[in-house]
Amino acid sequence: MFCEGFDVTEERHAETRHAALAELADRLRESEDPEQIAFAAAETLGRALGVSRAGYGTIDTAAETITIRRDFNQPGIRSLAGVLHFRDYGSYIDDLKAGRTVVVEDADRDPRTAANAASLKAISAHAFVNMPVTEQGGFVALLFLNHDQPRFWSALELELIRDFAERTRAAVARRQAEAALRDNAARLRFLDALGTATARAGDADAVMAITTRMLGEHLGTADCAYADVDPGEDVFTIRGDWHAEGAKSMVGRYSLAEFGAHPAATLRAGTPLIVSDTAADLGAVEARRFLELGVRATMCIPYLKEGRLTALMSVTDVRPRVWTEEELGMLRDATERSWAHIERVRAEAALRESEQRLRIAIDGARMGTWDWDLKTLQGSWSRRTAEIMGVAHVDTLTSEDGSRLVHPDDSGWLSEALAHSIATREAFSAEYRILRPDGAIRWISSRGVVRCDDSGEPARITGTVRDVTDRREAQEALNALNETLEQQVAARTAERDRMWRLSGDLFLVVGKRLDIRAVNPAAFGLLGYPPDEVLGRRFDRFLHPDDRPKLAGAVRSAASGPVRDLAARVRARDGGWRHFAWSAAPGAGEAYVIGRDVSDEVARREQLEQAQEALRQAQKMESLGQLTGGVAHDFNNLLTPILGGLDLLQRSATAERELRLIGAALESAERARVLVQRLLAFARRQPLQLRSVDLRALIDSMTGLIASTSGPRIRLVTDIAPDLPPALGDSNQLEMAILNLSVNARDAMPEGGQLTLSAARVAIPAGHRSGLASGDYIRLSVADTGHGMDEATLARAVEPFFSTKGVGKGTGLGLSMVHGLASQLGGAMLLSSKVGRGTAVKLVLPIAQSDPAPQRRVRVEAARTARGTVLLVDDEDRVRAATREMLADLGYRVVEAHGAEEALAYLAQAPADFLVTDHLMPGMNGTDLARRAREYQPGINILIVSGYAELDAVSPDLPRLAKPFRQDELAATLARLA
Repeated sequence: MFCEGFDVTEERHAETRHAALAELADRLRESEDPEQIAFAAAETLGRALGVSRAGYGTIDTAAETITIRRDFNQPGIRSLAGVLHFRDYGSYIDDLKAGRTVVVEDADRDPRTAANAASLKAISAHAFVNMPVTEQGGFVALLFLNHDQPRFWSALELELIRDFAERTRAAVARRQAEAALRDNAARLRFLDALGTATARAGDADAVMAITTRMLGEHLGTADCAYADVDPGEDVFTIRGDWHAEGAKSMVGRYSLAEFGAHPAATLRAGTPLIVSDTAADLGAVEARRFLELGVRATMCIPYLKEGRLTALMSVTDVRPRVWTEEELGMLRDATERSWAHIERVRAEAALRESEQRLRIAIDGARMGTWDWDLKTLQGSWSRRTAEIMGVAHVDTLTSEDGSRLVHPDDSGWLSEALAHSIATREAFSAEYRILRPDGAIRWISSRGVVRCDDSGEPARITGTVRDVTDRREAQEALNALNETLEQQVAARTAERDRMWRLSGDLFLVVGKRLDIRAVNPAAFGLLGYPPDEVLGRRFDRFLHPDDRPKLAGAVRSAASGPVRDLAARVRARDGGWRHFAWSAAPGAGEAYVIGRDVSDEVARREQLEQAQEALRQAQKMESLGQLTGGVAHDFNNLLTPILGGLDLLQRSATAERELRLIGAALESAERARVLVQRLLAFARRQPLQLRSVDLRALIDSMTGLIASTSGPRIRLVTDIAPDLPPALGDSNQLEMAILNLSVNARDAMPEGGQLTLSAARVAIPAGHRSGLASGDYIRLSVADTGHGMDEATLARAVEPFFSTKGVGKGTGLGLSMVHGLASQLGGAMLLSSKVGRGTAVKLVLPIAQSDPAPQRRVRVEAARTARGTVLLVDDEDRVRAATREMLADLGYRVVEAHGAEEALAYLAQAPADFLVTDHLMPGMNGTDLARRAREYQPGINILIVSGYAELDAVSPDLPRLAKPFRQDELAATLARLA
């Protein structure tokens, strides 16, 4: 058998080529949309060559990306529609940029794709052909074919691919050109309709209302809005907008910052903001405000005026939308035309407003206008001009109508001046007199300009006229005044010189650099400076450093306006400081400065302030003392039955536990009594038994107690002057004061030190800081070497309840009590302290006029066997009951009375040996009761018992016993009375 074979490969390729190109031609004729053309070419070519995928995409060479709208894919092959980055798949983008076709038969072996072969195979591009499409020398599009297996690409196939690429590009370009023509025609029609519609608008708001409506409808958007931007280029206001049915209005006030940094910066730079999908194109932060307003896509055109963002025009949609270049161009063209129309409308409105203001200004200035036709020699006056001229207003005037009103003396030169202006085309200006029909002569100021016709010849002269009679008369009066001005200036200069020489205030002329250029003689009288020590020196060098900045600054500011009543101190020649009140006024490059010496006024004011402060402190202490004294009185009434009852229980108790408990209670009660005594001493209500006190004996008797109280680490030193006179005071209260001060000194020396008790006679001069009258006194001092006090603590040391010992370690009444005691005794307390060096408390006490009396001691045991009847009077039932028990225990017969009236009723009927009475009671007090009792029984022994003794009300000859008291104290006092 014989077989004959023929190679028909080329014929087959030719048939495939012709069939594919024929199909492409048919499909291109049927397609109008460029995107459909690209897909038809890809599908036809892909099917003809049997590849896995074929497509057509546009190129962004800067970003090195391809955008694929739609591609052809065999079954099982996924689409690549979207944006792809060439560098993700190899380095062959460099060949494409150079215009070379990229043919890869196996991605694993091609050096341009081997490193990225896995990525290519993942998109079914194991083998591929990329055919670049260029336009005007630039790489603009790409026809690509992918296959999911290695594949050999023949020259005939590559030629067919190239034919498809060229024909596809030509068809797309042709359709795009046709579409561009149609879009341009539609754009022009729209812009023409928009221009016609806005031409009838009379203001900016109407123009924008028409523009937003037509733009929104034409582009099919949800909203179209116009906004004005505030000068700060952040806040913008949408005054009006058009929105489609169902969409909400965007009218309102917003901030660009709300929409994110990128949108704000883009618009401020004058670049349109184009967002196709706010959620995808913008970050979550920048998209938030857009999404809150329902904006999913937007285009916004900024309007910059003189480099500043002044307005915005935007269209928005409620769904993501890819904006085309045609839509952006339409929005930009419509916006620019509308803004240009708005500027024109505003300019016309401004011109009308300017003309209106000019009319108002002319009327307000009481000016008239005139106009003359130089060819017909006819003209017109405004009504105001006719009023100035004193004639009736007419529509047309002749030259004779105007010239007959001119004053004969001014007619000749005025005609010449007018003729000169017309001949030279210069502005006309003249002031002349008119003689009005009513006989009045008025001065007229007239100004005008010459206007020429097209040939350059003078045609009209137009101007204004104003009555200046009042000004001319004022000027004539001023000229007359100027004739005597020299004489007046000389007189006033002489007057000023006399004031300069004779004034008691300081006069200075100070330059811009604060140099003293002139000074009057008062500088010597007030400060002791001769002129040569002041002139040329800086003014601020004489000022107190604390006052220098404010006054020097004020003098500098006097160049722009007067400065008054500024206080500042000045150094006198002797080094002292004087207080001055300064005023300054501006001069020619200088300041005229006047200083008034107010040193005496300042001193008086300071003295008044000190007196007022002292009065406030005295009133405060008096009020606090009254409150403290009242509280102490109530505490004494409460403590009396407690202390007396415990005392009696202690005497009758035998069990050790009872004695221990009663002893502890008595100790607490005694501490409470001491605290109350301190309160009374602070309040200056403690009853004092003023007598002559031997301070040497008093201090010697206390050294043992103070030494044991202070402890072994503190050395006690006494320094008593040998010739020390007796002091006038209360020995018990002085003893308590010394003990309190010693305890304070001990607490100030926790690590040990020296405690010094000293007493000496001192002479107090007049004006001493103690405030005492001049004379001889005794100074009792308690000094320590402890840690001392700073100035802040020292200032508050004598305040009631102020303590530095910590919570629960002190009452804060020690120094207050001592201070009160010293004042109550007619003396003073002086306090000095230095941190790290110690504290000294000095009591200045009056000297007694007699020697101390010997103390008579009464044996308590004898007092306990006393006999007699005691009339006990107290309005407090508990106090009276406790006192009754103590008296009865001592052996007295006790008769109780609730008040003075009840006691007097008893004395009127029966005798009594003793009257023990409270002082403060309702009705009659204890002193008055004692006086009435002696009327009934002159020999009765009387004892006043009080927790709050009114020293002025209690007779000094009546014995007193302070509440609370113990049985021994009551027994001893009654025994001394017997």
